[in-house]
Amino acid sequence: LDCWDGSDNEPVVYHGYTLTSKILFKDAIKAIKENAFKTSDYPVILSLENHCSLEQQVVMAQHMSSILGSALVTSPLGDNMPTNFPSPEELKGKFLIKGKR
Repeated sequence: LDCWDGSDNEPVVYHGYTLTSKILFKDAIKAIKENAFKTSDYPVILSLENHCSLEQQVVMAQHMSSILGSALVTSPLGDNMPTNFPSPEELKGKFLIKGKR
């Protein structure tokens, strides 16, 4: 998801600097949640390319937390590089966030 600052403190998703339509970030997250596990229960990785200000990143985090709820993996993997990660089987029905700034 290519995320940018939007008006009224609402982040938007669109392919930057192209003639694509902008949609609200929260609407994209709602649509993903509604359709994510219709075909497979395996985890969904949301890849965020973040161009947002700190203020709108906070809004993004609030939307993901409120919309995805307990399905959003929020536990840190620890301070050190973990040696064991949860298996895809253990993460069924979950959303993982991968971020790029």
